Amino acid sequence: MKFTKDSKLPDPIPQDGIKQAIKLMETGRLYRYNFSTEFNENGDLSSLELELASEVAQLEVEFSEYTGHKYTLAVNSCGSALFLSLKAAGVQPGAKVLTNGFTFTAVPSSIVHAGAVPIYLECNELYQVDLDDLKGKIQAHQDAKYFILSHMRGHISDLQAIEDICHQAGIFLIEDCAHSLGSKWYDKNQKRERLVGQYGQVACFSSQSYKLLNSGEGGFVATNNDKIAAYCILAAGCYEKLYKKHLSRPFDDDLFEQMKPLVPNFSLRMNNLTAAVLRPQIQILETKISEYNKRYEQLANILSSAENIQLPSPPEEVYRVCDSIQFNLLNLTNKQVEKFITRTAERGVKIQIFGRLDNSRYFKNWKYSFDEVPDLPQTEKIISVACDLKISLSFDANDINLIGYIIKDVLYGLIKEETQADYKKPLPDKFEDADSVRSRYDEWLPYYDEEHKKNGWKILLNRVGYLLTAYLKSNDKILDVGCGTGLLGQEINSYNFSNLYGVDISKPSLEIAKTLNVYKGLDTVTLGSEIGIEYNSFDAWVSTGVFTRNHVPVNSFEELIRILKVQGLLIVVLRVEDNDFSIPWATVEFPLIPFFSTQI
Repeated sequence: MKFTKDSKLPDPIPQDGIKQAIKLMETGRLYRYNFSTEFNENGDLSSLELELASEVAQLEVEFSEYTGHKYTLAVNSCGSALFLSLKAAGVQPGAKVLTNGFTFTAVPSSIVHAGAVPIYLECNELYQVDLDDLKGKIQAHQDAKYFILSHMRGHISDLQAIEDICHQAGIFLIEDCAHSLGSKWYDKNQKRERLVGQYGQVACFSSQSYKLLNSGEGGFVATNNDKIAAYCILAAGCYEKLYKKHLSRPFDDDLFEQMKPLVPNFSLRMNNLTAAVLRPQIQILETKISEYNKRYEQLANILSSAENIQLPSPPEEVYRVCDSIQFNLLNLTNKQVEKFITRTAERGVKIQIFGRLDNSRYFKNWKYSFDEVPDLPQTEKIISVACDLKISLSFDANDINLIGYIIKDVLYGLIKEETQADYKKPLPDKFEDADSVRSRYDEWLPYYDEEHKKNGWKILLNRVGYLLTAYLKSNDKILDVGCGTGLLGQEINSYNFSNLYGVDISKPSLEIAKTLNVYKGLDTVTLGSEIGIEYNSFDAWVSTGVFTRNHVPVNSFEELIRILKVQGLLIVVLRVEDNDFSIPWATVEFPLIPFFSTQI
């Protein structure tokens, strides 16, 4: 089974943006200052509506309204925004700038561009800045008075703690919000949510194609500081008195006139064509965020049943925007990690590992920024197994199910290759009665899960869980027959089936299953006798490895079919062994069953 969609397909441009871009191209008025209006403090956006070439000026106001900043400057990239922010903060050649050891190469590049020296910080397993390392680096580099805090892939560090640390140390904080537009932090002091980007003196945002806003390339500087705003406006390429054509600016002409001779022109402006395709996207940001997060939650839930996958959980204060997913591979060798990446790619799921020599997010690839490789052992360990996958709004629920299935199928297969071994005590060819079945499974309990996982049982269970998505709705009532310790229930639940019940002959096994919190109800039942469930109760029942080796009598089907709704689904999975076919199936009457053959 292969996934065929492109995970890096950018979000489409709204029709209003396309129409406006065409108008601009027809007139040729792409330069941001190619309109006549000049603004004073009482100027308002409505006066610009008829000004075709005022797209950038209008965008800056609309962006400020969204983020809550007083001022916004639109530029040609987030890297340019970071560079301007450093220059506006007063960074001089040779100055030290603290920043994440786990970020994108554009961040240290902006520091080098400003003539400064990056001081790299460790990250933790949640991809956040390690606060102890931050404090240690501040102590070791007391002349480091600037900090670009990168919210890498939208993983938000402890903003209140960092704000306090920077304030106490006199450090100028710049937030790199390229991946965190729309994210929020609950401020316990103010008892309200604040948008990420409001904690630093400056925040920088991106509209590169793989971000929440898509203009191919583009960026924003947002600030509440008059001097920072004026500097960035001038440095981005505003000359003579063109600052009067900015509506999102400090209305202090004297400030601009005083600064103008002292500020170089770096020509980093955004053009009207870029702004035209961005403006309609701001209006639908919250809808896009909701759609991305819905897809993320679905995929994260599918992957949560895999013990070798760690999904970083954000702090309780954080509301994340998740247009991609990251997870750590646990307890795998480097060789297994390489196989995982290769095999998922072969099946259309293109995952990248951050800590690879061809990845621009791996600090060892930033040789332009250091003479000696930074000593970041914790970061290196984490990103060497950190997986990254872009989520696209072109993916529907079926696509997400398939992606999750492939990831787990490959992972479970790798584990089986390395760990498969004979069971300590094989099952007998035949059980004498129900008591002997119960006794054997109770005895097996201490190593039941471990043996099954090592021998690839979860490959099969994952297939069953995924199979159900083609036939059932998420709220359909499902019975896991012979649920044991809940291994199958975990996989079914991971595919968003929450109305799940289980029955088993082993009470100790059910006690373990109960701890998983995936079943609404669990009962001890001996198949072959009445099971105390009302007629026509379940939309489906599923059983793996129960109807084999004479575990249960043939008449068990009559009782199980009684509780199944008309046209309900039943899936029975049999282990293919010689004696599996000793049961006289021809004598059993039951509805048509989809039959699937699999080998593990």
